[in-house]
Order: sequence, then structure tokens, then C-alpha cells
Amino acid sequence: MRRINHISDYDKSRSVLARKLIDGNRFWSYDRDSVRRNISDEDIIENTLIYLDVDDINILFRIYPIKEIKKVWAMTMAMQDNRYKDLNRFIAGCYFGVKNPESYVKRIRTRKLNEK
Repeated sequence: MRRINHISDYDKSRSVLARKLIDGNRFWSYDRDSVRRNISDEDIIENTLIYLDVDDINILFRIYPIKEIKKVWAMTMAMQDNRYKDLNRFIAGCYFGVKNPESYVKRIRTRKLNEK
């Protein structure tokens, strides 16, 4: 995953999000130092959307391209719509500008399921 080059605080912001996730025990079954060294952009994106607050999600959208965030969201959270129903609609509507979030999430799930 590529980062946005014009964001000078990419490394700092990424580290802040990773630290919040680690301190919140989101990777409780792994060694903290190992997670700190090896956490992927995809893990940061998915877990920030699920567990952190709106201010942190806003940081996420400043340091990663919306296309990459949407891709991770569609592959992980949208596929588990029953579990993240309200959160998916919030993200689709507020962050991706979708006019009808409920049907949009349903279309994503259907399309991904048909690809398999």
C-alpha cells in the first residue's frame, strides 16, 4: 500500500494510530514489540475504522488514499455486514459520500460473494 507523499507526518500519524491500537489491546494475542514492528497498513486501517474514534479515523483519511481505505473496508468490514451494520452505514455515508449506504453495502457484499 502506498502512502501519500505530501503528508509530512505520515510516519508519526501511523505510529500514533498503531500505538493506540496496541495500547487498547487490539492485538492482545501477539507480542507487543512484534506488532509494533510488523503491523501492516491494512491492519491499521481496518482496526482504526472498527475500534478508534472519529478523530483517529480522520487521521486515517489524511495519511492514506481514500481508494485504499475503501478497498480494505470493502474486503473486511463490508463482508461482515451483520457484525458492523451500523458502522458500515456510517462509514459509507460519512466518509465515502454514498447516498444510500444500506444498499451500497449490500451490493458490495453480493459482488464479493459472487466473485468467489
